[in-house]
Amino acid sequence: MTQGYKDWIADILKASSRIEENARGLTRDAFLRDRTARDALEEDLFRIGKAIEMLPGKIKKRYPDIDWEAMSRDGPTEDDDLWDVARSQVPAFGKQVQRILFDITD
Repeated sequence: MTQGYKDWIADILKASSRIEENARGLTRDAFLRDRTARDALEEDLFRIGKAIEMLPGKIKKRYPDIDWEAMSRDGPTEDDDLWDVARSQVPAFGKQVQRILFDITD
């Protein structure tokens, strides 16, 4: 069975939510020392990237203000980049993608 694009959007939102939850309450230094949190972040970024790859081009074109490319590239490897992604890029991206679900259900 092939997932529909709504399922890929849901996967993106689930992974985004997990990233936010795992980073919540941590300082930058605590996050960078926590290998489990970093591994979870990298895994969820990979999931987001794969889900973006599976989205039809028409969906990405319908939402050109969402930076699909930035979130679908190979994930960051530098510690400071990981922290920035977890604390600012993913939450902002998740909010943008959430709009798609609102549009679908309207």
